[in-house]
Amino acid sequence: MSLALYAQLLFSGISVWSIYGLVALGLVMPFKAAGILNFAQGEMVTAGAYIALFLSVGLHLPPYVVFPLTLLLAALLGVAVERTFIRPVMRAPEFTIVVCTLAIGLMIKNVVRLIWQDNVYPLPVPFSRDTIALGALRINPLLLWIDGCAVVLMAVLVAFFQFTRHGKAMRAVSQSQEAARLMGIRVEGVFAATWAISTAMGATAGILLGALFGLHPELGGLLMKAFVAAVIGGFFSLPGAVVGGVLVGVAETFSGAYAGSAFKELVTFLLLISELLVRPHGIFGSQQARRV
Repeated sequence: MSLALYAQLLFSGISVWSIYGLVALGLVMPFKAAGILNFAQGEMVTAGAYIALFLSVGLHLPPYVVFPLTLLLAALLGVAVERTFIRPVMRAPEFTIVVCTLAIGLMIKNVVRLIWQDNVYPLPVPFSRDTIALGALRINPLLLWIDGCAVVLMAVLVAFFQFTRHGKAMRAVSQSQEAARLMGIRVEGVFAATWAISTAMGATAGILLGALFGLHPELGGLLMKAFVAAVIGGFFSLPGAVVGGVLVGVAETFSGAYAGSAFKELVTFLLLISELLVRPHGIFGSQQARRV
């Protein structure tokens, strides 16, 4: 392969990790805050994409209104799901909570299928899709937009956790719920905010995916690869989720170019098994101390 083709594949792989990283971050946040593994996160991605489609095509709103309004509505959906379905079972066994999130995901998917059927819908973008030529490179402007959105949102998320009162409260809850309560932090409010943010991030990934590949009810199927990215990075680590997304996205892109699409689907899980054998707790993870 030529150097230009390597650069082309690397750029495409980085764009894929942007999406995987956003979904992986949405998985890690509720797990850090409350120990909940949200298997409905894939369908949150789907819901966000269809909300954007409705606002854009159904209500004919301009893109600069569609994007923030979609994130707001998705955040409200996350709060509603947490209040209605998750909070009542918070003290139930972990298996019960996992089954509950699976049921929520199936409900969202079937509601989407009931309303929109199984058709594929293109999501409009506010710019030309014409390829940009940079020497021997051919760059899809949509990929630049995907990378830019992902970087900005991740930077905002880092600033939120580091410098805002609510972000520090979330970090405190992730360390110890009991200690956070003693400090006067409303733990239940933190849980709701965590679900709002994770759902909004899922919606962002849904918009990016919908613009790139089109919308369909199985859009949330990327959840498993995002889950792999989170595990590889270290499931308690937000930076780890991003790094895991990079590795999965680049590995998929290069393996697909070299060995075909069949191996592309296999390499993600080979990467996961290799990581678990060498470093079971992930790249940025560490063994959790357990009291006995």
